[in-house]
Amino acid sequence: MQTPNSDPLLECRQLRKTFGSHTALDSIELQVHPGECQVLLGPSGCGKTTLLNLIAGSLAADGGTLSIAGTVMDDPARGTHQPMQTRGLAMVFQNHSLWPHMNVEQNVGFGLKLRGTTSSQRRQRVMEILERLQIAEFADRAISTLSGGQQQRVAIARALVVHPRLLLMDEPLSALDARLKEELKSEIALLIRDTGQTVVYVTHDQGEAFALGDRIALMADGRIAQNSTPEAIYQSPSSRFVAEFIGSANILAFERRGDEIVLDNALRLAATNGLPANGHLVVRREDIDLSPGKAPPPDARPNGVLPGSVRHSRFLGDRHEILLDLDQGMRLRAFHRSALACGETVGISLDLQRAHVVRS
Repeated sequence: MQTPNSDPLLECRQLRKTFGSHTALDSIELQVHPGECQVLLGPSGCGKTTLLNLIAGSLAADGGTLSIAGTVMDDPARGTHQPMQTRGLAMVFQNHSLWPHMNVEQNVGFGLKLRGTTSSQRRQRVMEILERLQIAEFADRAISTLSGGQQQRVAIARALVVHPRLLLMDEPLSALDARLKEELKSEIALLIRDTGQTVVYVTHDQGEAFALGDRIALMADGRIAQNSTPEAIYQSPSSRFVAEFIGSANILAFERRGDEIVLDNALRLAATNGLPANGHLVVRREDIDLSPGKAPPPDARPNGVLPGSVRHSRFLGDRHEILLDLDQGMRLRAFHRSALACGETVGISLDLQRAHVVRS
């Protein structure tokens, strides 16, 4: 985690990148502080990998500035572009990019060899990082004999052993199966915390983003829609796009009429303090309480309880997701501790105190 009041290690100001007539990145503002893991999250084509390549130096910016540790790396207006090898970075790719003619120890120690580290020092540092990643017993093994998860551990070890000032990770877990992904996700989180390594991590997987990121920058159409802590981006999305992309929320248009609010021009509930005249309510599934078999009649809404029926129940492992039908064709999704039968009537209570309002 960043040191309070520390200067940013990475700073992007109005960063821009185009490919022909296509604007891949537009007006990117980003600061990453020492010891911080900054996640770049978003759908395919949003610009997150392009931004990572600009940071790495494999692409040159077309506008704005990019600085690392206070030194300007890209400033197109002044003709400045520092090459990748001068930036003090290391990178982990999705496809490992290991050298097949070298064994594990040689792969991991290659960067140290280029830096002139003696063979004894190199072996010591290599074995230390292999131990931390639980692959020391594979030091003499050929890369071709390792599983995908083991190869990715080698790639991570190779990046960390040189103590880069900034580690870039480009969807490193996307090619792994679910079990290995969970295992490596936990290991990477511990490594980042224990080493204090500064990281920029690209992913389209929200689980990875929330498990690893000190801050999550959600990107769309070449811009950063919101860059916040995991808690803030989930609980206080800045727009409807962020609310719909992060987690799984019910987005309900509302209009305030006196002491009531009308949801989707159909359902009336007592208004809570602080609600504006109109907008969209973001109601998370966990903020809806269900009372099976206790739906009130349509003309009576005691304590803000709405009548509904179960359309579908889906088991998620630790709970069930319930799809609900309400009046006027309105639908909601909620969590419940057990399965509910299709067609079963329920009372539906929305916790409006926890709902968040977005304007668009």
